[in-house]
Amino acid sequence: LKVWRHYSPKMSSRCSHCITLTVEGLIELAKREFEAQEFPKEAYYQHHVSFDSLEQAACGGCDLCRLILNCFLCTPGSGEPIDWPGEWDDTLGISQEGQPQTMYSIAKRLEVSDVKLAINATHLYGWQPINDVQVFDEIMVQVGPPHAEDENGSGIWGCPVLKLTISAPRDDAVHLGEFRIGRYEVDPDLGSSKNHELTRRWMSDCRDLHANCLSYQFHELPTRVLDGRKADYVALSHCWGGAIFPLLTNKTLLPFTDHISIPELPANFRDAITITRELGLRFLWIDSLCIQQDSKSDWERESKKMGSVYRNSIVTISAMTSTGSREGILRPGSRTTSSYESITLRVFKDGKREQQVTVRRKDPNEEDLRYLDRNSALTARGWTLQEYILSPRHLLYGRDMVYWRCPQKFISPDGLPPGNKSPQTSYNELTKVIYADILSRPPSTPPDIEVVLRDYYELLRRITYASDKLPAFSGLAQRLHQVIGGDYIAGLWTADFRRGLLWQAEMSFCRHKTQPYRAPSWSWAVTDDIVLFQESTILASSSSSAKLLEHTVDLRAPDNPYGEIRFAKLALKALTKPFVRSRQVVSTFGNIDSIGSAKFDEPAGTEDYTYMGYPSLLRAITDGADYVLSIITGPGNETDWKADLSLVCDGKHLLMLVHTDDNTEDDSEWSNSAALCLVLRRTDHESENTYERVGYARIETPKLSWLDTWEWQDLVLV
Repeated sequence: LKVWRHYSPKMSSRCSHCITLTVEGLIELAKREFEAQEFPKEAYYQHHVSFDSLEQAACGGCDLCRLILNCFLCTPGSGEPIDWPGEWDDTLGISQEGQPQTMYSIAKRLEVSDVKLAINATHLYGWQPINDVQVFDEIMVQVGPPHAEDENGSGIWGCPVLKLTISAPRDDAVHLGEFRIGRYEVDPDLGSSKNHELTRRWMSDCRDLHANCLSYQFHELPTRVLDGRKADYVALSHCWGGAIFPLLTNKTLLPFTDHISIPELPANFRDAITITRELGLRFLWIDSLCIQQDSKSDWERESKKMGSVYRNSIVTISAMTSTGSREGILRPGSRTTSSYESITLRVFKDGKREQQVTVRRKDPNEEDLRYLDRNSALTARGWTLQEYILSPRHLLYGRDMVYWRCPQKFISPDGLPPGNKSPQTSYNELTKVIYADILSRPPSTPPDIEVVLRDYYELLRRITYASDKLPAFSGLAQRLHQVIGGDYIAGLWTADFRRGLLWQAEMSFCRHKTQPYRAPSWSWAVTDDIVLFQESTILASSSSSAKLLEHTVDLRAPDNPYGEIRFAKLALKALTKPFVRSRQVVSTFGNIDSIGSAKFDEPAGTEDYTYMGYPSLLRAITDGADYVLSIITGPGNETDWKADLSLVCDGKHLLMLVHTDDNTEDDSEWSNSAALCLVLRRTDHESENTYERVGYARIETPKLSWLDTWEWQDLVLV
């Protein structure tokens, strides 16, 4: 048997189904039935009656049928649930015994394989109506029935929808009524004249046309650009990715004031210089060339100014996908769409207007702003995440496209409107604080402190890489302090200290980094693991909540309360209960009367409880002593169990109640909210009331009479 690699182009002779297909016709169907990202149940374009019929038309020279067929032929198949994988391999052929499975072979096995087409708008979220559509940019191809459920509720896996992208040149945009047809075609060369022209236009439009953007004012240039002079300058935000050469040091300071050899600079720096020149600007600030890297005093002095450097730049160049300084920013794009065959499709049904758009297979790995915002190397590291938030204007250089971000809008070069492909979180309240005095129209209403704090905690959750965390967030903390008020203590705000204490590991653990010292045990900055702040509101004082008596912070740089620290401690008055942590594993089917759960910052010994279960809390009494016992509940068959005291962890532990609401139901014997606690362990300090944090605990609606047995204590947390 002959194995086809793929169907080669012939003289285009479209089949009867493709000759009558137009964008206008697809939109008319969408006006009858449309839910974004969903294939319509009835209002679709009926194409071929079977996949075999489509294959015959492709062999006969129909280019659109050939495009669809080759998408099936050249895509490896997967199991159930079937999906369109990211791979594309045009060496694959019609599957036979011993040959790899393709989406083609999956389609050929379908009992019902009729071909249907519908139009879609990828900028919308799922199920949004047609009234929200601004751009139609996708054709969906359904072969056979979609995924469904039988009468027993079992899944019946159909062939997934094939997605084809619609595009048109930027300078020849196509409109049909209120809709634009197709995304703009993008030059994959980030360093092309077209892309530089686009960035200049974005900059010009922002400065001249954005009424709600930045006021036009020159800022004083940063240190070592030109002291005392005011001018526009560009800042670079990038990941070092290891050692950088050359650097500003005591040895290179004088030579650098004479000249810096551009060919010797890393690729990111050379590309940033090119971008700056293409924008018509003269000055560029790069951290490793503007902060003396072998001087602790210079670093402490200049790092304190970092927030202002990025906030006052005319624009920040963000190397979003460069994981190291030598990777470059203006790299040739990796877009594979140009390697996919394409066809043209008529827009209008009448023959008088000849406008056409281009249709090709959708790149399964296509880039967008939403993905970059969540997965970029820059937005996962403390320093660069701060730069990302503090900079009011950005040129965001991805793998395949360059994007614009300013206080008024995000812009994608393909012209897709904000929505499904835009960042989910814009931190509007937080940026309202940061940019308040540089906007042309200052905010008319004061910031919502609750939302500002929520944004702040969300940003902390995004840091997934180790860093000098407190200095990395110092510029942001400095800007927010003026509206949050109170004191700033090693990453916590006294105005919201209870919520600030109640962080926990997102996954298994959040191990403390103690050497060299960078933060106390109770600060989120003590760990490099991702942490969550689950409480959504400020935890106001109640009759049972912890009280902050005083705090002490020993700063490395006395003039920078937001930077590195040598030591910090809190003095608190709080309700406490003796606590015992056990490594014992008990079946979830056993006789367990759990009152809550715990998440410890570090494993007890070598075991990792995620493989066995999770800590459950129980009330326990031994020799008349009332305490809270933590055991691990997991899989097992035993129904009866006894506490094994040989598995109890060393050290004196304490449960400290941070917050629970005052009860509002006079006749209830139960609290109407959970008791949110820290698990503490006594330290080796001379004072018996000095503890360190070792975990987080939550007791669900505790009995009020039991809470009355807890003891008020004065504690010191270090």
